[in-house]
Amino acid sequence: MAASSSCSVKVQSKTWARDSHDLFDFEAHQLHTQSFNVTKSTICARNGTEVQLLGERDLPPPGSDPLLRLVQRDRTFWVDKATPSNSSKKLWLVVRDLVASSHRLQEGDVIKLGRFKFRVKQLVATASGGAQPELRLDDTGVICCAVDGKGEGQDMEVVEKLLCRICLLEGPGEDDPLISPCQCKGSIQYVHLGCLRHWIKGRLNLSDRPLGSYFYRPLNCELCKAIYPTYIHTNSTRFPLVEVPFTQSPFIVLENMVRDSQQHTTRGLHVISLAEKVLKLGRGHESDVRIADVSISRCHAIIRFSQGQFLLEDNNSKFGTLVAMKKPRQLEPDVSISIQMGRTVLTLCAQQETGAGGPASLWNQLPAGGSAQDERALRLSFLNRGQEGAGMSGSDFIGSVNAGPEGQGEGNAEE
Repeated sequence: MAASSSCSVKVQSKTWARDSHDLFDFEAHQLHTQSFNVTKSTICARNGTEVQLLGERDLPPPGSDPLLRLVQRDRTFWVDKATPSNSSKKLWLVVRDLVASSHRLQEGDVIKLGRFKFRVKQLVATASGGAQPELRLDDTGVICCAVDGKGEGQDMEVVEKLLCRICLLEGPGEDDPLISPCQCKGSIQYVHLGCLRHWIKGRLNLSDRPLGSYFYRPLNCELCKAIYPTYIHTNSTRFPLVEVPFTQSPFIVLENMVRDSQQHTTRGLHVISLAEKVLKLGRGHESDVRIADVSISRCHAIIRFSQGQFLLEDNNSKFGTLVAMKKPRQLEPDVSISIQMGRTVLTLCAQQETGAGGPASLWNQLPAGGSAQDERALRLSFLNRGQEGAGMSGSDFIGSVNAGPEGQGEGNAEE
């Protein structure tokens, strides 16, 4: 019988003894380390600091946390989150252990530095088309239209008597329409666009930084607390409410994903040009995106633009630089990746092993000049063998790969 190659996965687990904000200390010396060799579909679970391997149909021990699932299909292994439910732990790729120690960013990627998360909202590599940052954040879909007496249903005589609540002058000015940007009513409903822009500019402190980098955050009305709209519509023209600097490409827009109700003032968009430098993220004063938190290193990570790509790199930070996995990922032979789930990091490396009686030996049973029907029947036999070993239909697994894990929906395919 002809020899064939089969696949196994070497798994090394490292668990930090402390359970703190789902962090893992990459500088810690006292870690609980274990090694396994996986030859079939398996679920990895953690009980205390012990990592255990379970069959796909095995119930995890009481008090244990399912970490991830390794699925074997057609001589390859895929890694996916442990269960389809939203309660399953999210899988985070450890950037420092990726090939070339970097990750090529795409729009929609979610980055985690220590306890803080950022979403890549926009990537612009060239100046073609004159693209500028899209400043949409928590857009409620409310359309704010200018009131200048020229719009449909607007009476010029009535508009001329409307009062601006900031300058207290009546009527719209030349190229300075009145707008109703919030839910205030009565004598404070309207304001000149120019007056509101001047007030916003003082609040945002949008100074003329080199290359047009700045931090944008949505502002709300101090009276009714409604969020001001991002854009103003007049006739058929749309223009931004806030006058922001021109940003030189290539540039990146990062959304600061803050969930703590006490930190809403820091939520917003970081617009950074990479035309003449790399982007530094960290706690230090020299960082372009500064995060004042103990879980962030002084220079935690950098983003550079190289050969048309935005590359994220870790700077040997204490708590690591991570990228969320968006869908099941195939393990490439002899290529190691590390995945963090809370205080545990699993390093996975698929290995090809030579043996007999595997799928390749079945493939050799196909006679020379065999028909397409013979080939299809043999392929179905491969699929059926995989289904029997893992208790999962081929269509279910392929569907999960195409659709991505339920509840994560954060962008396009993982690179």
